[in-house]
Amino acid sequence: MSLTRLFIVMIAVSLAWTAPRVNAQETTVSARGAITVMDWFRLNADARREARQSVKVNALENYIAEGGVARQRLYEQHRQTFVDNIDRYVLSTTTLSEEEDRKAKTFTLVVRAQINAALVQATLDSGSATAAARQDQRSLLTFVFVARQQDTAQSFNDTTSGRVDASRSYDEKTNEGENIRRDSVGTTGNRDQAATVALTRSGSVTRQSDKITWKVANANEVDTAMTGLFSGAGYEVVGAEYVDGVSLDLIRNDFGAGDDLSAATLRATADGARTAGIPYLAYGTLDVGIRDRDPVTGNVRVPVTVTGKLLDVTGRFPKTVSSVGPVLYIGLGADENIARTNALNDAAAKTARQMINELNVRDVR
Repeated sequence: MSLTRLFIVMIAVSLAWTAPRVNAQETTVSARGAITVMDWFRLNADARREARQSVKVNALENYIAEGGVARQRLYEQHRQTFVDNIDRYVLSTTTLSEEEDRKAKTFTLVVRAQINAALVQATLDSGSATAAARQDQRSLLTFVFVARQQDTAQSFNDTTSGRVDASRSYDEKTNEGENIRRDSVGTTGNRDQAATVALTRSGSVTRQSDKITWKVANANEVDTAMTGLFSGAGYEVVGAEYVDGVSLDLIRNDFGAGDDLSAATLRATADGARTAGIPYLAYGTLDVGIRDRDPVTGNVRVPVTVTGKLLDVTGRFPKTVSSVGPVLYIGLGADENIARTNALNDAAAKTARQMINELNVRDVR
């Protein structure tokens, strides 16, 4: 009887997490796996080795699942390639715990795995229409992503509107009496009167959101990261500053006052890209939060929240190809500047990857 018939590999519920990375081409995830033995026998080296290989696949699939539906669909198209060559994609594993329960006939293994993120993405991109197209057939793409921080925040007090209705009621008591004397008859009397007033209030309380203005800054690290990924996936990237009709000043002004582009700016930007023969336009913001201290490493920690869209402007009306966020990313570093740069790089790279996966699923050249 073959080893594969002696046990069934069962992948338990696992938690995937992204750790701080030294090399942006790699990422770290954790995975948990278990073997249930069908026939009673002592677990040998071959069984343990196969369990470890199965946990590597689980670790890779945890990483794939973090990238959204589009990346999952691309992975399914190449799944057998990944499984057959798992050691190329999972560079190393560190055993966190292992447990053999002979009574329950199970062997449980928990590992931390180092994933070759660059090779994984290259494999996902390998079957795309863009990768198969000649350079002169590949689509042009331009993007405008701005980094911004809060400049001012204006808060408003709650306002109350309504009316007060009053009702009044009375309670009256009278006492009368007679006093008879020899030569006269007298009467006495008194009246007690009490009034009660009831007030009824009705109306509403109005609350107004804070008004926030943003300080928009150039982010070369964002442009560099996104340009590299789009170009690496086979798209011809055109800098937005070279496209007539795309006003970087208008875009920055809009994002300085609000969370989206005005209708006029969006129409002008889409028309400018279409007139220039650029079918795909991406835009969005990366909002840098307030720094604090990471309790685990002691490093400075800076959050970045990214929101963005990728539009196909070839038709009469622009169509949304991909919508990202808001998604929060955390950057760590020895000081605030390094942590901010790491956070922006990570956010820009993952945003670009999600958009690329959406384009690949649609077989865009």
